[in-house]
Amino acid sequence: MKIIDLHCDTISSLRRARKTGKSLSLRENPLHLDLRRMRQGGYALQTFAAFVDSDEEEDVLAACREQIALFYEETGKNSDWIGPVKSFAEYEENQKAGRMSALLSLEEGAVCRENPDILRELYGLGARMMTLTWNHENGLGYPNHAELFGENHLRVWPEERGLKKAGFTMLEAMEEAGMLADVSHLSDGGFWDVASAAKRPFLASHSNARAVTPHVRNLTDEMIRVIAERGGVIGINFCVAFLRPGWQPGDSRGGTREEMTAHMRHIRKVGGIDCLALGSDYDGIAEAPEMEECSRIQTLCETMEAGGFSTREIEKILYGNAERFLKENLR
Repeated sequence: MKIIDLHCDTISSLRRARKTGKSLSLRENPLHLDLRRMRQGGYALQTFAAFVDSDEEEDVLAACREQIALFYEETGKNSDWIGPVKSFAEYEENQKAGRMSALLSLEEGAVCRENPDILRELYGLGARMMTLTWNHENGLGYPNHAELFGENHLRVWPEERGLKKAGFTMLEAMEEAGMLADVSHLSDGGFWDVASAAKRPFLASHSNARAVTPHVRNLTDEMIRVIAERGGVIGINFCVAFLRPGWQPGDSRGGTREEMTAHMRHIRKVGGIDCLALGSDYDGIAEAPEMEECSRIQTLCETMEAGGFSTREIEKILYGNAERFLKENLR
């Protein structure tokens, strides 16, 4: 069965490794994801995020451009196996040629420096999806991020903090350019600001269900319904903190397939089967022992079937819904 994954941090992990003197490649590496194991796992498309932590980078735009250059360097070296795509037609061409596809996304709207011209530059470089925030407040808005504060306490942004004025401007520029708005990481207020202002469908590339696991990075039932009603998709995140009810900092046991399936069942119940997809967050999460590397992603099928999903529903989650969303919105 084909696989489409809406989010991984492998390119930023490769860049980080190279800065420490390790010569890792996209074709084969010890990370969660590489091309060899993607082929084994039946991947049709992987979304690669140019992820920037503004607390670690002096120049977030320069860091983003470096990752985009690395994305093209690595896909160019491996053009026999994978090709970057900027449109759905290019994805279809890769499918016909027997190649996997690589879609470029941006994780941290701060890279645009509140300037729509920079957004258009990055779109011209092939970026087709962007989260407006990561885990830090930026010029566009506020994130939903739980920070450790004392022993087992969480500090979160107030719910009323959403998009800033520049965030609304950037969302409009994104839609004009054709860049997909990704609400993963965004505060609750920011989510509802996007929902009220967006004219096109949007997605949560790597988020789960808050009713199952009450983590601030997960979506409420109302959010799930809105994404579904607007024709968007939700990529199930493999991070244990977002999967496990009752998870506490220090619990190092990785997420399980049964926990992933529980979130899928809830989202299907609330938003219907057509909004479900995969957003593994590979190489952005610490551990996922049952799904520790991407070639094992097909093992989800048996667990999903045991959890009450039909073959057709499993196909929709593994690739069909994401494929439909990209066909309708990637231009």
